[in-house]
Amino acid sequence: MQAWKRIEPTTKAKIGYRTVVTKLFTMPNGKMADFQTYDNEGQEYAGVIAVTTDNKVVIARQFRPGPEKICDEIPGGFVDDAEEFTTTAARELKEETGYACKDIEYLGPIQKDCYNNATWHYFLATGCTLETSKQHLDDTEYVEIDTISIEQFIDNALHDKMTDHAAVLLAYDKLRAMQNK
Repeated sequence: MQAWKRIEPTTKAKIGYRTVVTKLFTMPNGKMADFQTYDNEGQEYAGVIAVTTDNKVVIARQFRPGPEKICDEIPGGFVDDAEEFTTTAARELKEETGYACKDIEYLGPIQKDCYNNATWHYFLATGCTLETSKQHLDDTEYVEIDTISIEQFIDNALHDKMTDHAAVLLAYDKLRAMQNK
């Protein structure tokens, strides 16, 4: 299989804080088709699974407008210009939860779906301790912090109670090893 040939121009539209990018391609049969994708091309995000010193997972419980339900999420967000992915993960953990970590390990990159231009970079943070109860949230973030067992965290991923399922898959073996200690 060959990649499709992209034809310019590309158009962008800003809808709220989201960007919709329309891309035009020549397909294998020679016909052209356009596709709407979202997020800026090259956008990077970082997310972190944070495990406390007593092997509990720190979750950021919040309402999610897409599925219209409350989810137990991992902390994460935009990578700022010229910021290292590890720095973003640690910053988002502290801003959203008040927790800081002793160690942080890169798990890998994920494309969330076939119409998203962004890449998510996931991390596993261990030795996490609560440093402050003060959160630094955006105007539309309402986050309740909790800690849950590794078992519950994995169960959340298996039963549609969170949106970062891929992060759990990347960390699965390491989480199971921690759980069995």
